[in-house]
Amino acid sequence: MRKRLLLALLAAAVLAPAAPAYAGARFVASGRTFQKAVADFRQTGGRIVLLPGDYRRPLVVGPRSNSVLDIVGTDGARVQSLRIARSRDVIVRGLVVRPLTGDARVMVKRSRGIVFRGDTFTAKGTEFKVGLRLDHSQGVVVRSSTFSHCGDHTPKWSTCLLPRWARDVRIVRNWFHDCRGCDFVHGLFGYDLTLRGNRFERALPCRMDHERCGHQDLVSFWSGNRLLVERNSFGVYRVGAAQLYLVRGVDRVSIVNNVFRGTDPRVPGYHSRVAIIVGSKGSKRVPRRVRIVNNTILTGARRIDGYAGSIRMSGVYWGLQRRKRPLLANNVIGLVQDPHHICSVAGRAVENVVLRGVACRGHNRVGRVHLDRRGRPTAASTLLIDRGSRGFGTRQDIDGRPRDLRPDIGAYEYRGPKRTG
Repeated sequence: MRKRLLLALLAAAVLAPAAPAYAGARFVASGRTFQKAVADFRQTGGRIVLLPGDYRRPLVVGPRSNSVLDIVGTDGARVQSLRIARSRDVIVRGLVVRPLTGDARVMVKRSRGIVFRGDTFTAKGTEFKVGLRLDHSQGVVVRSSTFSHCGDHTPKWSTCLLPRWARDVRIVRNWFHDCRGCDFVHGLFGYDLTLRGNRFERALPCRMDHERCGHQDLVSFWSGNRLLVERNSFGVYRVGAAQLYLVRGVDRVSIVNNVFRGTDPRVPGYHSRVAIIVGSKGSKRVPRRVRIVNNTILTGARRIDGYAGSIRMSGVYWGLQRRKRPLLANNVIGLVQDPHHICSVAGRAVENVVLRGVACRGHNRVGRVHLDRRGRPTAASTLLIDRGSRGFGTRQDIDGRPRDLRPDIGAYEYRGPKRTG
């Protein structure tokens, strides 16, 4: 026991510089001692360190003062259920959430000022699921965490992160990977949601019935206002609509400085088909005021229904004012075979370069862009360098570096010597 305590103290000392000021610390080894610490720190704030072990019973954080409660997981501590309800100012870091005797879940309900940092969510090797749910909460940050195998073998619907009517949510620099029969981020949100700097890799089919396994969209939203999708890397999905799927009432959307890749060496011989879908075929309500700007979209292959294009927009946009239709500017677009579902319905399409197929009328082109293996422009990328629209472009590129006065097309601003002559 003394050895376990010493290890926990060492781990806490390593993490201490990143923690807020607090009144004290408590080391716990059971659900009962955790709840006692939560009660003791309700007014003063403090740090609760979970010692190694399995925490099978639900851990609960309820109403509290605005002093910060810091919950830290140590190596070997595994939690099945954490519920933060009608609470505030809670930091959860270094926690491993996984099924032990049943489904695992972290629920944040009607709370505010909640931060997750460096946590791990996985149901790998189990028949259960795991997920993070933000229910009617505000001011939530999910940062530098890992989500994988969120429900590979469960017959239930599975989503890694569900922002259910949450507001002011920041999902930043996380790694979502290797999930079978699930969406990484899915559902409805209230307003002001940011996806920045995340990696989404390999949403693959499961082997149960078609209803359960017939979709894997990396990110899918059905309702919300003010969505920023910025500086993310989107990888392959197998059976689903798109890497980024926006349906119905998702308004005021900015999709900027992202890279969409249609292949993955760990899924040999496969090409994802569509990168972005805006609006669904069966819905008269479509997302409004959508900006798709300065992205490098390499995804593009023919779908089963015959459609071949990196982007697809609903025909409902024909009936809307141009200012409410999507803007398409400064993008590298892998495939456009039928411009009807892109060019004809967009409010504006300017300074886009298509790799295969046809370009929209006006200031758009088709040609080779000579990217390197990471999707970055090279000195030979003359169709991209200094060719972007300054009026519609972004001030920074995917790396956060300022763009030139004459910006480039795509997610990356070229930094090397430019070809002359």
